[in-house]
Amino acid sequence: MTLLPDIPLPALVIATFGLLAFCVWRAIVARKQLIGWIRRGVMVLLVAAMIAHPGVPGGLVPTGSISANVFLVIDTSQSMAAEDWGDETRLDGVREDVRDVAYAFAGADISVITFNSTATLNVPLTSDGSAVIEMVRATRPEIAETSRGSSISAGRDLLVEEVERLNSNSPGDPIIVIYMGDGEQTSADPVDSFADLNGKISGGFVLGYGTEEGAQMPRSTYTGLSEEYVIDPSTGEPAISSIDQSNLQSIASEAGLTYLHRSPGTELRTSLDGLSDGDAEVSMERMRESRLDLYWVFAYPLAALLAWEAFHIMRQIRKTVPPKEPS
Repeated sequence: MTLLPDIPLPALVIATFGLLAFCVWRAIVARKQLIGWIRRGVMVLLVAAMIAHPGVPGGLVPTGSISANVFLVIDTSQSMAAEDWGDETRLDGVREDVRDVAYAFAGADISVITFNSTATLNVPLTSDGSAVIEMVRATRPEIAETSRGSSISAGRDLLVEEVERLNSNSPGDPIIVIYMGDGEQTSADPVDSFADLNGKISGGFVLGYGTEEGAQMPRSTYTGLSEEYVIDPSTGEPAISSIDQSNLQSIASEAGLTYLHRSPGTELRTSLDGLSDGDAEVSMERMRESRLDLYWVFAYPLAALLAWEAFHIMRQIRKTVPPKEPS
């Protein structure tokens, strides 16, 4: 059985245990309402089970497969926590766009490289788009205390290595690169050129996140984003991170990619569809494992308990209404 929760799993677990603990406490202190609070506790568990979206393998179905290899190169430096993707962070914008990439290239092999001061191959080439989405959803900015400054070309060597290895093993297969970052260079190291990619890949995009005005950055910690902001040591005030579009345009020009500035509400799928249509062949001969959703199973007992709860509430209301005096 697998889970595809509609909200982050840690948040679901915390909320479930919190509500369940409240129901247990009420059942202990209000003994006369023991059955009612047991009923509500079971309802909490059923709702949590539905939100967790469980499922089991359900056979094979034909699916369109795209014969392309897509490399996502994602900036995870502290600046990607800047809050200028609407009311959210730049990394939230990346997560939205990664989901669109996975849908546009359904069946293609996708790899994820993340970088800040160093680069990591987080996901080797895989046709499991849901795994890519979940991995990026769980990605957090680099821990502020351990940051040694971010370089916009920190992922360059690893990307070139992966592209050259793929060209050697599968010559002729389309290779698409999508670089996602804000272009802010805080490392003292020189920026490496991406020209080695030019001619070795079929195309792709450099996607830029952030605004010229910039925004403050919540500190990234081991437990997530803090309520405190990164402080500029020269002023003692919250630091402001701004997009550097000239750096991003340089990467795009060197690698032979197209630069796009991203902002909330702008459509990416049309551009991705054009890229997938132009650089890949689609086949319907491939089979994939289907998934049988089971969340609906929990709806039946939940409906019965809700009806019981409604009946109980109606009885309580009747008890509080004084009987009519005979006329």
